[in-house]
Amino acid sequence: MNVLLIYFLKVITIQAILYLIYILIFHKSGRHSINRFYLIFTLVIGFIIPFMLIPKFQSYQSYQEVEKPIWHELANLTEFSVTEAELLPVERLNQSDFTTELIVLGISLISLLFLMKLIYSHFQLVRLKRQSKEINKNGYRIYCSPVESPFSYFKSIFIPKSLLNSVSFNTIMEHELVHVKKMHSIDRVLMEIILSIFWFHPLLYLFRNRLIETHEFQADAEVIALQQDPIGYQEILFQQINAHKAISYVNYFKLNTVKTRIKMINRTKNLSKWHYLLILPVLALMTFSFANKENAEFIAPLKSDVSDVFEYAINPSENYTPSIFPLQDAEGVKLTASFGNRIHPILKVERFHEGIDLKTYRGNPVLATADGIVIEAGINSEVAWGKIVRIKHGDMYETVYAHLSEVEVSIGDKIKRGDIIGKAGTTGRSTGSHLHYEVKDAADGFLDPLKYILDIDFKLSKNGDQSGELSLRKTDQKLRVILDPGHGGKDSGMKSSALNEKDIVLKVAQKVAENFKESEEIEIILTRDVDKVVSLEERVSNSESSDLFISLHIETHEYKDENSMLAIYNDQNDNASHSKYFSELLAQEMKNENKILKVGYSSGYYVLKNAKCPAVIFSMGYFSNPESEQYLNSEKGMKEIAQELSDAIMAAK
Repeated sequence: MNVLLIYFLKVITIQAILYLIYILIFHKSGRHSINRFYLIFTLVIGFIIPFMLIPKFQSYQSYQEVEKPIWHELANLTEFSVTEAELLPVERLNQSDFTTELIVLGISLISLLFLMKLIYSHFQLVRLKRQSKEINKNGYRIYCSPVESPFSYFKSIFIPKSLLNSVSFNTIMEHELVHVKKMHSIDRVLMEIILSIFWFHPLLYLFRNRLIETHEFQADAEVIALQQDPIGYQEILFQQINAHKAISYVNYFKLNTVKTRIKMINRTKNLSKWHYLLILPVLALMTFSFANKENAEFIAPLKSDVSDVFEYAINPSENYTPSIFPLQDAEGVKLTASFGNRIHPILKVERFHEGIDLKTYRGNPVLATADGIVIEAGINSEVAWGKIVRIKHGDMYETVYAHLSEVEVSIGDKIKRGDIIGKAGTTGRSTGSHLHYEVKDAADGFLDPLKYILDIDFKLSKNGDQSGELSLRKTDQKLRVILDPGHGGKDSGMKSSALNEKDIVLKVAQKVAENFKESEEIEIILTRDVDKVVSLEERVSNSESSDLFISLHIETHEYKDENSMLAIYNDQNDNASHSKYFSELLAQEMKNENKILKVGYSSGYYVLKNAKCPAVIFSMGYFSNPESEQYLNSEKGMKEIAQELSDAIMAAK
């Protein structure tokens, strides 16, 4: 419904601008033949321009932010919520909007009634012909009829019997013959058909009135040019002033325009034909403003018909609105990254995620979620998406399917909802097999794709239900935890106005070790207990005989307001579930203390990839935030963080 509404708003705007130009400039120009063409042309072009396609010289990079990494170890970090969503297919008997259907049905019924009325008017004329006396004159049929005012309909002219012997008969006949010769009835019938279908379009009634008026101006001008008696012709017009109009789409001699017609008769032409060329830049501007804009690099194949246009006009909201789940097999699919703010995959900072990530197996068929045309297919290296498919759905929506293992469509292909367009994979910068799916609106930008999935429900399955069965302890002995204070020696890490990263993380690690000094259940091993350089290999060398590895760090953020913590684990190794389990325990512990800790997974970082036990990088905050910097440098802050980390370790034993 939104697409249809936008289309008609564009149509009304275009036609309103062109109509206003006509009234202000061309209406009283005296160029009746050109004005007739102008009215018909602008009426029709208003319906066509919103369907037109014009090139837009803009790459997709214009709205995809490309940034350079700032860490020496690049990794693709993806944030997930503590409660991961499990997708369950459900049957929906009716996905359509009942209100929309009701409105469309009501409009259609009224249009049908107007069309029936139009057909009835035609039969009225047929019946009138049977009641009239027919006279053939120069190939034209003249009917002496029981009507009050003369009118013409195609090659038939209807004259009141009272006018047959009047002195104005020849003049009136000349007037009606102009209507016949100029085929004004074609304009009128076409106008009435359009008005019957689009009866709710307010400007059409104004266009009809101006078109009728122009027909009369044209006929008046030609009769006066033939008879050279404008005064006598105006007197005849006054004689017909009380005549009655009965049928909507025929050309009456008088109508209700006598005063306007007399003014026009006495007006001289004040505009050159060349003035009408001024409308060309206006048309160009409106085409650029209201037509569909396609990327210049995509050239759609030429069509020999306009079936696509009619198909879109008939049912745009149903066919061109994304509404189904983008994967054929929904079983086991997990929502691993939702729409909105999340940790940036390169900068490790909070960024806006413009779609959703659906974790699934490699090869799961990917489906087009609405009808449309493929405008990009293949490898996209600009945003590290690997193999992608981008589909344009009419004039409003656009969808993206990224990290595909296979692409099964080509640029220019017409796609139907439910068609297979590729297969899920892990191409591009990706930590595992999944589908990145986006929905974009031409006016509002990126939208939450979950709101456009109508055939799948999302059931939350709390990780705690599963994680409760996990245990980090390998044996019945003590829980062996390696604490790795990052950096050291010449490598100071991030710098603050007081202590550096290497100093603070060492102090926190020492405090945690002190907390468990007398523990019979937990053993803490420090990779360094003094300020010295320790290689990455040395840091993980004892992990095989340990139960948990925790690397301590502090970061900076480009936004000074950011004040949260991070827990990062590797989701690609055998210890992924246990690493994730501890990350969530740590997040829950921080939450209990009214602190924010964001959990994410990554396939990067040496210590995460090479540790032989569950491993987590714990970033304790940001030096870039003044409050966080002060807290991290304070004895109170280091003591509290050490205690919270100790509590999480206790919960994991």
